[in-house]
Amino acid sequence: MRMLPTIMRTLRAAFAMGLAAALMAACVGCAAKTNDAVDKDVIATPTAHALQWGVYLPPTDSLSNSYAQVAGIAGARPNYVLSFSALMQPVPVAQLQEIASLGAMPILSLEPWDPSAGAAENSIGDARTRQPEFALARIAAGDHDADFTRWATGLRDLGSTVMLRFAHEMNGDWYPWAVGVNGNTSDDYVAAWRHVHDLFRSVGASNVRFLWSPNVPVSGQTSDLAAAYPGANMVDILGLDGYNWGAGDGHEWTEPDMLFDEGLNQLRALDGRQPILISETSSAEGSGLGQSKAQWIAKLMSHGSSQKRVTGFIWFDVNKERDWRINSSQAAQEAFKASLAKVISIASAPPDLSGVAGAAG
Repeated sequence: MRMLPTIMRTLRAAFAMGLAAALMAACVGCAAKTNDAVDKDVIATPTAHALQWGVYLPPTDSLSNSYAQVAGIAGARPNYVLSFSALMQPVPVAQLQEIASLGAMPILSLEPWDPSAGAAENSIGDARTRQPEFALARIAAGDHDADFTRWATGLRDLGSTVMLRFAHEMNGDWYPWAVGVNGNTSDDYVAAWRHVHDLFRSVGASNVRFLWSPNVPVSGQTSDLAAAYPGANMVDILGLDGYNWGAGDGHEWTEPDMLFDEGLNQLRALDGRQPILISETSSAEGSGLGQSKAQWIAKLMSHGSSQKRVTGFIWFDVNKERDWRINSSQAAQEAFKASLAKVISIASAPPDLSGVAGAAG
């Protein structure tokens, strides 16, 4: 996600002991009364397919929701929980096991950088991105193999499936592993990805599914998405990150189709049939005529359920640069709950999940 704070975005080591019971009481896929602010014509169409969903949650002392709160707010337990760890950090075994025990799939964003670098900075090209020790060529050459091996064996020994989202948003310019930063090229990214993938497979981490997750194309800010694609045999799931930042601060209100369609078309044009997951998304609250977060949420789910190979989305439930939370307003929460109830219960053929079973060798 662009303009991320320098503090590490990770979940705390474990959830509260009573959390599982609270989640079991949450209504999974329950019907919800449609919010009057949501147009009926943006809810799922007859040709739509069901979606799964997930959530990113910040540390528990933030202003954002807990996992149990999100389940209650949304009316359904998330299928995925997204987290972030830096390469130098310990493998969060307890956290990942807790996520799995709650019936959700862990998605771990493994970031090759020092997140504390440039702590006083918050602009593209600052000390956060100038970290030559994490240049992609050095990763491909094996300079960080000790850490990657530690992660590979730690995730292997979990005993359950985990999605690994390595070096995401590589087509942007706001991370040290991005193409065009630290002397990185698209070829360097492909080489680094393949090196890490092969290392994980060499230690027997066959339970790890590789999620390749670029940012939505943004004119003047992102590089060629396809050039950094490691190949169908190296990727299990395709991802795509995109946010509606709303108007102001150099951004403009962007509806879901305008935000995602170009990137989705580019992903589907790649050589593979992997499922596609909207791996980070959310919307700001609107501030002008025609800018409704409630409407945006309903359109996102309806649009996603009609898109070929799109299997679900991950909601970035954080009050940060914007109030990205599901319940940033009552209208947004009601729209989310009503729309989610529809797209998770569509009585049509489910999306193709064959890639999740391990398309990459």
